[in-house]
Amino acid sequence: MDPEARSQIWELVVVTAALIIITHVLYIFRHIAWIGHSISTVVAILFIYTPVLVLWKRHRPIDFLDRHWRSFFIACLFFLAAALIIFPPFLLLAHFWQIIIMGKQGFKAAGLPNIMNVILFQLLLVALPEEFFFRGYFQSTIDKILKGRKRILGVDVGAGFLITAAVFAVAHTMVTYQWWHFSIFFPALLFGYLRLRTGSITAPILFHTASNVLMDWFSRSYW
Repeated sequence: MDPEARSQIWELVVVTAALIIITHVLYIFRHIAWIGHSISTVVAILFIYTPVLVLWKRHRPIDFLDRHWRSFFIACLFFLAAALIIFPPFLLLAHFWQIIIMGKQGFKAAGLPNIMNVILFQLLLVALPEEFFFRGYFQSTIDKILKGRKRILGVDVGAGFLITAAVFAVAHTMVTYQWWHFSIFFPALLFGYLRLRTGSITAPILFHTASNVLMDWFSRSYW
């Protein structure tokens, strides 16, 4: 491995570890009023501007954003197609999970109070910063380091695709442990695929947002 590749690997390790540690510390002290009120905004800013500063300092381009309206439109179409394919069977399986595994009694559609606030929160403070960092900065960088590729469903997939999904899931667990965090690996694979398939992070951001909003409503609909 050449020196530049080693340097970029250390860059990913240091930057990712630093952000996870900072986020974890903020979460520990979230009971302090000013931290609790601003933690989501602070973390979102860190996960966007840290890679921007690193790429600027390293003289590398931000090449994971849509360059024109046509690419944005195509990304939106891929998001809609993925949603139509994935969400129906997922919700059916999730229903049986709630009833059989979680022991819930039944389903009653929850209300949607402040739905626009929920969507904007998930879009701007969760999906956008996470996708900017993981699918944008992290996956793009590691894909340039690890060259091996295999053609899957129309895209050239490398080890970076799997590594990014794994790091994404582990990062959630290291910030605040939940037993089900291992399952984050699987939607992360779809986010990574959409990033590769469309060439930008627009489709992953939209799918990530829709998933979080849908699951928030879905989980509140069981009693």
